[in-house]
Amino acid sequence: MVLCFFINLDISGYVETRPFLHWNDSLSIAGYNRGWIEFKADGLDYGTQVALDLIIPYDTTSFSFAIDNTKISRLALWIGPENLRLIAGKQRLYWGVARIFKPLDVFNPVNYFEPGYEKPGSNALLGYISLGTLTSIRGVIIPQNDIKQSLYGTRFGTNLLKNDIGLNIMHRPSEERTITGAEIAGELILGYWGEYSYTWEDTVDYSKFSFGIDYTFPFMIYTMAEYFFDGSGEDDSANYDFVKIYLGERTTLAQQYLYFTISILPDPFAIVQPRISNLINLNDRSLIIMPQVSFSIFENTDIIVGLNYFIGSQRSEFKNITSYDGTVYTWMEVYF
Repeated sequence: MVLCFFINLDISGYVETRPFLHWNDSLSIAGYNRGWIEFKADGLDYGTQVALDLIIPYDTTSFSFAIDNTKISRLALWIGPENLRLIAGKQRLYWGVARIFKPLDVFNPVNYFEPGYEKPGSNALLGYISLGTLTSIRGVIIPQNDIKQSLYGTRFGTNLLKNDIGLNIMHRPSEERTITGAEIAGELILGYWGEYSYTWEDTVDYSKFSFGIDYTFPFMIYTMAEYFFDGSGEDDSANYDFVKIYLGERTTLAQQYLYFTISILPDPFAIVQPRISNLINLNDRSLIIMPQVSFSIFENTDIIVGLNYFIGSQRSEFKNITSYDGTVYTWMEVYF
């Protein structure tokens, strides 16, 4: 009965299988299957989005496990025209302009292995007001049972001298934590972007900063580089706390990183798309090399073959975030 109030209904998604071959002193195989189905329905000034996400590890054959681990990653309703909109429910929040490391994005953990990986949504109330073609105000609340644990944030965005500029502030009363920051993105021969945040906490204050550039050469050769500084990180590998990585409390441990990638941009007639990305910890000189080749075997089917290889000293970050030296993978994705 609900769907009859919507003018348009769109159903999309994908299924994929992801085997991994890890090596160290021995070889091990792991992996999982994933299914994602998303429903979007909208009327003139209202709409809804629902997405179900199922991940089944290879060592699981129980149907009950699949039922119990089907997660609702999107369940949101929105109302209002594009220039005055309110969205409530579980939704993906996009904050910041950086490509890999986003100091202003406190909602989505960094995934430098696969920046575009589909992430779960956040239970939030998001409001958007357009003050013209170039200026807008965005506000968000992440509610909790205890109002002091809720997160409040706002962003003012505009365009100045052909640069997109944003000013941000976020606050969580229970942690006495306030984050302020700014962002900029534009193009002058090279594309460029930058983000800066300053965090006040009860016992410590620190800054984060990222800056990146990209450029497309002839023959659709795309290059991108991004530098990241994290004032809450360590400049000495002897002080690394790897437990915070294992528990998901942090995604990086050091202060300075450099990420760069070279790839062939997608082409409607190209079957093969190679790419190589590298992430360098500038403090301890450890490195992850991530070459990858994508094969478009059908219009809606891709096979991706790649490698993650970890280089560094025995005390370095990237030599210790996993128990193996490298990973080879072959993935298949089918979209609908």
